[in-house]
Amino acid sequence: MDKDFLTYNQQMRRLRDKKHIVCEGTKDKSILARLGYFNLVNGYKTPFVCGNNSATGKHIYISGTSLDHFYALKCFDDDLRMLLLKYITQVEEEIRTLTGYKFDQCNNNGKIQWFDIDAYSTSGRMQSKMSAISSAYSELSKSRLEYVKFYMDNHTSIPTWIMIKVVNFSTFIDILFNSKQTVKHSICRLYDMVDGTGHYDVKLLIGSLHWLRKVRNACAHNERIYCIKQSQDRNSNSGRILERYFRAMRLAYAHESDKRIMDLLVYMKYYLSSKEFEKMISAIQDSLNELKRTISQNAFDNIRGQMGIKNLQDLEDLKKLPKTEISYNKFDTF
Repeated sequence: MDKDFLTYNQQMRRLRDKKHIVCEGTKDKSILARLGYFNLVNGYKTPFVCGNNSATGKHIYISGTSLDHFYALKCFDDDLRMLLLKYITQVEEEIRTLTGYKFDQCNNNGKIQWFDIDAYSTSGRMQSKMSAISSAYSELSKSRLEYVKFYMDNHTSIPTWIMIKVVNFSTFIDILFNSKQTVKHSICRLYDMVDGTGHYDVKLLIGSLHWLRKVRNACAHNERIYCIKQSQDRNSNSGRILERYFRAMRLAYAHESDKRIMDLLVYMKYYLSSKEFEKMISAIQDSLNELKRTISQNAFDNIRGQMGIKNLQDLEDLKKLPKTEISYNKFDTF
């Protein structure tokens, strides 16, 4: 049935009388006015639910839950979103730049152009390579950027660095995936992505970039971030990648197949310097500790679990795991 219009006072009364959520006063009314009932209550209620009423089918909330608790989670999620977006876009810009450089270097210093099928891996599927090139062409032709238009009007072709910069993140990943082995291995070597046998871990490279892309897009569209996940698909490698950092942590991580925020944090340990990574994790730890002081323990544990964090100590352990520093100055010799 259609929902009846409710004034802010009626919304507050509904929260108190039907959901038993503490909600009163000017402060709570202002929160509802600014954020909206749907965005705040429906959007952030899940961690505060402890069961369902068998007679009515309606949610039962953890005793003492208040509108202020929903607001605290919303603020935490907003801060997490902005923090992750900052670092993901930094990594995206960096890896695009590095890939463009290595792509041209491995193609006779740019003499074999990016739209030539010979610029890509000989072992890849022709359909995959042609699809990546076609997508790049399409996105360039639709671009309204001044420098793209300049090259379109004054040159016979678009250079690799512009193509790499302009195409969608998903198309960029496809370009990288179909690139020559030397390109992919050079990126893996730079970020110390190797598997248990010492081989360059291209699966980790491509899989981590796809997860960064998905989280970045969710951040850019102002979606909830703390609970974002990607479930394992039987027909793909979409689930958790058990690389060396996860293997060095508690065994419970090996039993989880879904990608969550914790996976993103693990991937960031490869892409960021030790100093940057510690700064990022410390900021998340501070936000989590502040949230823990504000809401009930059960609700906090639900939130931590949805982020894929088994224990808060795991964030500190992840910070302390040894890491090889990134040697950008040697990249051209890889």
